[in-house]
Amino acid sequence: MSYNRGTAMERDLKRRLNEKGYYVVRASGSGADGVSPDLVALHTTKKFGVECKAWKNDLRLEKTKVAILRDWERTTGMQVFVAWKLPRQKWRFFPLGVLRDAGKSFTLSKRDYECGLLLEDVV
Repeated sequence: MSYNRGTAMERDLKRRLNEKGYYVVRASGSGADGVSPDLVALHTTKKFGVECKAWKNDLRLEKTKVAILRDWERTTGMQVFVAWKLPRQKWRFFPLGVLRDAGKSFTLSKRDYECGLLLEDVV
């Protein structure tokens, strides 16, 4: 995914969360070596982090990024979801615990996509 497209996807999800009443902080430089998820969603009743991915094929996350996200969860006490968007589909949300260890990375297959939570389920 190109940087500009990734940024546009993050902004799209940020807007959708704002419409649901969340205050959303977009973390700059949150890429593979960043120390936080792409978005932090805050509401009086719920707070969570979101790592955004818009891929048309199976999803792969670097092990170092997943380790950073898990550490962020432990440190902040806020759950992190991987938000994945396939072309012309809705955002789907996956807790870090459902990612499959594939040796050099963590993955989700396109078959897993339909099992993900919808935005309405998360908020």
